[in-house]
Amino acid sequence: MARNAKPDLQAEKVVILSGGYGTRLKPFTLSLPKPMIPFVNRPILEHIIRRLAKQNYRQATLLLLYRPEKISGYFKEGRNFGLNLEYSVANQDFGTAGAVRSISKTLDSTFLVVSGDLVTDVDLRRAVEFHRKKGGIATMILARVQNPLPFGIVLLDEDQRVQQFVEKPSTVELVSDTVNAGMYVLEPEIFYYIPADRPFYFAQDLFPLLLQEGVPIYGYVHEGYWQDIGDLRQYLLSHHDFLAGKFELPDIRVQRGKVNAGKGVQLGQGVSFEGTVIIGENSIIGDGAKIVNSILGENTTVGPGAEIVDSVIWSDVQIGASSHLVSDVVASGTRVGRGVSMDDNVFIAQGCEIGDLAVIKSNVKIWPERKVGRGAIVTSSLIWGERWLRELFVNNAVAGVINQEVTPEFGARLGAAFGTYLGPGGYVLVSRDASAAARMIHRSLICGLMSAGVNIGDLRVTPLPLLRYALQRGPEKGGVHVRQSASEENTVEILFLEADGEDLASPRAKSVERLFMQEDFNRARFEDIGHLDFPVRVMESYQEEFLKNLDVSAIERARFKIVVDYSFGPAGLILPSILGSLDCEVVALNAYLDPKRAIRQWSDFRYAMLQLSNIVVSLKSDLGILIDAGTERIFAVDEDGHLVRNEHLHVLLTKMFLDAYRPKAIGVPVASSDRIRKFAEDTGTRVVETRQEHRSMVEAIRKHNLAFVGDGQGGYIFPEFHYAIDGMFAMAKTLELLAKTETRFGELRQQIPQPIMDERKVECAWERIGTILRHLVETESRQVESTLDGVKLRFPEGWLLATPDRSGSAIRLVAEGKSRRWVDSVLGDYVQKIQGMIESLHKFGGA
Repeated sequence: MARNAKPDLQAEKVVILSGGYGTRLKPFTLSLPKPMIPFVNRPILEHIIRRLAKQNYRQATLLLLYRPEKISGYFKEGRNFGLNLEYSVANQDFGTAGAVRSISKTLDSTFLVVSGDLVTDVDLRRAVEFHRKKGGIATMILARVQNPLPFGIVLLDEDQRVQQFVEKPSTVELVSDTVNAGMYVLEPEIFYYIPADRPFYFAQDLFPLLLQEGVPIYGYVHEGYWQDIGDLRQYLLSHHDFLAGKFELPDIRVQRGKVNAGKGVQLGQGVSFEGTVIIGENSIIGDGAKIVNSILGENTTVGPGAEIVDSVIWSDVQIGASSHLVSDVVASGTRVGRGVSMDDNVFIAQGCEIGDLAVIKSNVKIWPERKVGRGAIVTSSLIWGERWLRELFVNNAVAGVINQEVTPEFGARLGAAFGTYLGPGGYVLVSRDASAAARMIHRSLICGLMSAGVNIGDLRVTPLPLLRYALQRGPEKGGVHVRQSASEENTVEILFLEADGEDLASPRAKSVERLFMQEDFNRARFEDIGHLDFPVRVMESYQEEFLKNLDVSAIERARFKIVVDYSFGPAGLILPSILGSLDCEVVALNAYLDPKRAIRQWSDFRYAMLQLSNIVVSLKSDLGILIDAGTERIFAVDEDGHLVRNEHLHVLLTKMFLDAYRPKAIGVPVASSDRIRKFAEDTGTRVVETRQEHRSMVEAIRKHNLAFVGDGQGGYIFPEFHYAIDGMFAMAKTLELLAKTETRFGELRQQIPQPIMDERKVECAWERIGTILRHLVETESRQVESTLDGVKLRFPEGWLLATPDRSGSAIRLVAEGKSRRWVDSVLGDYVQKIQGMIESLHKFGGA
């Protein structure tokens, strides 16, 4: 069949991916494959098959892996569902693309790939027509969602060609609300790019490869309903969406706002209903029971006086008299006793017994065939609720209020999840700051890691840059650092690192998150419990390498007189001996550990910098440096006592580095001043743009062999020493650059004035940020210069960048221009534009 010929939809071949384990839907998927989970009293996969039949498709091949007999035994040849079905059972997991590759000999013309665990009303015929019109070898079917983080986000050009694809983005990578919907129209030529007999995935492997090779991929945006039933919460919410009439399912007729009862249903006296209710065949509802906006399966019994609200009850379930359920899911074969109370988001698996008068708190999951005794109170460390249901990790970190959101029990379970992900027998380095909160959670994490069979090297109080350094030079499988928040003293942060010291990649963080949410931990046998030791010589090795990568003689000749504020952090334990080797006259401030006095508020920072300025001037010092309590960032005062702002310091240090070393390439974040690009052009240095996050900068360094990267916020990476933002080394390198260029900071500051830059924040619900940034790309397409880190717009007078704020609840606007008036004007204009977009979304909804 010619590529552009009129499609014969009845002959179209369909492949349904039905092998998923459904790990995020545990405990329900412990005995059922994910596609067989009931949705409105039928398996999810059945709705997909019936929709294909309604759209005149005749045959499909189901790719099976996990519990294949459950699927093939239910659907058989497919005659009862309107489709001829064939099955291909894999002997191991080859990934989504690899699984399709295994049946490539049967796919000799245009074919569809559909995930078997989706709830959608997509018209696949229109997607195929779109694909043939475009003439490419691959079309991704796309959807628009409020929370794109669990999916692959896509940016399209005006011709609907995919320009950018980021699988499972971090919060700061959100530039769109348009996501990969897990359905594709493909040509047989696609198999040239899919290797045989090894794991290969559409999202993680194939599409990035096609974009890299310049192979056209197109995106068909489905404007209707689409949801990946990716977790328990979404499973429940999608049922609510169906009851609310947001979409329809094939062969299921429902009258909204009424009771929809199957054959043989018996209703007692005084039964009341509200909203839309679906009751399966042969169910019994007792006297005085109340059912609100819920779905009940076949052969379900509800006792007298029981109340069921916004819940999903599978088939063959018994709910005892006077029990109360709100926004819960109860699986088949479970018996709930009399007077049981279930809070919201309770998920009870198949075959459980819940004793009379039991109380089950929010967010509890109960595994299959478990028994809960009479009057028992079942709780969970996840009772803090909605926050953890939405997202545990933000980039590579987990943060929460100490002893409320982050408790010792929470820490032990998180450690067990990370240990399970790494596997038994591995070795992990852990460190912390000096705060009591970090010490407590640090110890609980160690317990969880050891329980999973992971061995621990405990560095105790050690700054994050030094932990990264140790990982880069050792055999460890990963690292964890615990610290009190730099901005909120009641919050603790847990940072996870790769084996090379880099931030844990987003896909791996999400894997750990899934294990945590599932509570599916590996528990080592007593003889395999991990052991704990305390590595020696890490600090000595760091100091030796530190000095080897400096021009010590140049610094010694300059005989600097400097003032250093250690911010009561661990730099005071390490840096003084190093500075002593550089023949500098040093006045040390706040050089002892005291986490209670660490700078957390702007007023504290301002006071510290004013104090530093006064001391520098009064002592006639060459320079004043404040190193933050985490020892990652530096803030400078010149010899005149003038505070050098972050973006200005970035420009000045880059200028000196370019003059001193004439490097081939450096990295700059998208939000950096244009002056850096101009200075690099003058020295013939190539500039590589990066996102303003640690992992992105390090990846750029390794890929492009960059000599230097600054983040514009006081953080600097000098890869000759190690691949990490390191405030201690940045301070020493600043001295080296001043010495090698024979420059004084104050003089350089006057020669190179401060960039005219400013920023604003626009409050925005996190689920709307992707939509707003996509609208910005579409409405300002002529000005769009980059979507690498948010949306950057270029104008004759300067530029503006709109990017997700790291808080996750705002859009950050940064601008640089030739005049203060223009910067203020463009920021004001775009604050109003974005606020208008937000108001429109609130008013009219949708995308």
